[in-house]
Amino acid sequence: MKRTNIFKYTCLLGLFAVSTTSCEDWLTVYPQDRVVEEQFWEDKNDLEGVRYAAYQHMASTVNKMALWGDMRSDVFIINPNTNSAQGSRDMYEEIKQGMPDSSMSIFQWGEFYTTINYCNKVLQHGEEVLEKDKQFTTAEWLQIRAEMVALRALNYFYLIRAFKDVPYTTKVINNDTQIETFGLTTQLDILDSIILDCEKVQGQARNRFVSKQDSKGMITNCAIYAMLSDMYLWRASLHQGRFGKNSADTVAVDTGLVAHSVVGDYQKSIEYADKSLAALAYQNQEESSGTYNFSQQRTINFGLENCDMVYNDFEEVSSSNEINPRLEAQNSIFYGSGMSINGITNGNSIESIFELQFSQGDSRRNDIVNSLYGFNDGTHLAVSQEAFLAAYANNATEQQYDSRFWISCTDQIRTESGSGNSSSGTVGGFYCVKYMTPEVTLTEGANREIYVTVEAYSYQNWIVYRMTDVMLMKAEALACLGGTENNNECKRLVNAIHRRSYCDFKNYREVDTDINSGTYGNAPSTGSDLVKLVMNERQIELIAEGKRWFDLVRYAERNSDSTKESADERESTDEKFVGDGQTGVQKMVKDYMEVSVQKLATVLTHRFKNRYGLYCPIYYMEVKASDGKILQNPVWNKSKYDN
Repeated sequence: MKRTNIFKYTCLLGLFAVSTTSCEDWLTVYPQDRVVEEQFWEDKNDLEGVRYAAYQHMASTVNKMALWGDMRSDVFIINPNTNSAQGSRDMYEEIKQGMPDSSMSIFQWGEFYTTINYCNKVLQHGEEVLEKDKQFTTAEWLQIRAEMVALRALNYFYLIRAFKDVPYTTKVINNDTQIETFGLTTQLDILDSIILDCEKVQGQARNRFVSKQDSKGMITNCAIYAMLSDMYLWRASLHQGRFGKNSADTVAVDTGLVAHSVVGDYQKSIEYADKSLAALAYQNQEESSGTYNFSQQRTINFGLENCDMVYNDFEEVSSSNEINPRLEAQNSIFYGSGMSINGITNGNSIESIFELQFSQGDSRRNDIVNSLYGFNDGTHLAVSQEAFLAAYANNATEQQYDSRFWISCTDQIRTESGSGNSSSGTVGGFYCVKYMTPEVTLTEGANREIYVTVEAYSYQNWIVYRMTDVMLMKAEALACLGGTENNNECKRLVNAIHRRSYCDFKNYREVDTDINSGTYGNAPSTGSDLVKLVMNERQIELIAEGKRWFDLVRYAERNSDSTKESADERESTDEKFVGDGQTGVQKMVKDYMEVSVQKLATVLTHRFKNRYGLYCPIYYMEVKASDGKILQNPVWNKSKYDN
């Protein structure tokens, strides 16, 4: 991203940062010197300065995105090996055992509200700057406005998936006299609002920017469409669990009335997934003939429109009696931005829709990928082999041929020292090393072994949305709608993603590319539950990307029995109306959590006694400072600091 008026807006953001240190007021994020505030917004550069800061600050919240989206899922267990950060490890272990506590710092949400308020400030002052700066055009302002509306919506979307009901406002606070505490707004009301906001600006953002870094690191039309597909999928699932699949209702929000139905929302999710994929294809087409190009990369789409994925040719590279297959997709998507592997510059790939940027040149690190995932004595999470194998419907052949399995659930790790020496062997646990520049070696012979050489690197971008994620959103919505045509299209999407990563051990090439016939990769043993087919593929494809727990929550919400709760119970935040949702929670635990945490399954079923158990406790200081306006999640209504 380009930098403008560095000194000026850095001073303003410094004041922002100082004012966020108060633990008493979650919305104290603006300079308290009114003169500085009024003198700042003079031209387009000032507006863009805070706009860029919103993105940069959001990048600082990646640790929460990863932890909220993965920590409680079935895929990960606590690293069984000695850990150098024992305090964090102990906290994570409590969470994994179904005992999160509101005093845990992981549940502080203030950083997300800071990003939201950067967006609010840009949105408030945009018209003012437009009048002052005659070089600033209306078209440019509308594009910036679309970005900030969508970025604000994305931060609220993370909050409601993690906490359910949260404070919601688009109000700007300029000084201490305007500070106020906002109460909780229900999850569905916020979801209605942010969907409506994004609907109003969809199509108004940039299709792409001049640089690849900005096209992938800032909000484009492609990203807004992906967000809308995701949000409609969530709203359909939430309403299906509360009111049934065919219900229709009118919901009042502060910006108007939104009329929608469960079926209609699933259809909207499909529609916007298609729009996102089409916009990405158009973006890549423009970029390939523009200031930078991706012409070095081969793609494959299996006959699916606008789904050109990076091609894995698994070219054989022999070294004595070992085979080193190249993993083009893995290298292109996950290696650190700007790193060059086999002549291809990686990061911000052709499959990327929106990813938060990290750079060694700017000393902006993404340490969470090594401290949470990966393999070293400071890594907190190991992979549950049982849960990961279950995603292949216990089909050993499926996992053996899937190159993603080699780097997502491995205990055969080779580590290299600076002198070039290496050590290898089993490492006491299974690990996802997709962020650690893995190189795979297949040994020859009857007793074939797979070794993965890893190298720590802390500057990988954090991917929020990418092509296969959107393809699987569409597949899930299709499966929820049902019907022969929808079911077949769902299978085609899942199978294309699955087969892109397949390697034929005998010939070292991809497996059959016909996605219209034969078995469908990770199909459940029943062969009929297509939602589980999609869930399994999302687990394999998106492991360690902060998606799995949110997927499980959506699954549980969708499968709740709405007949067992009253209208008041469905959305009330009052502790006496905790809602039901237990049927969905029990189904989620039985279908997924039991596999990886069998000993805790009974405990988790009781702890997740209703849908509120699916969401995080609110940090205790937020409740304490709110003077009763913020109520604790009723399942987690106690803290070790309570009197």
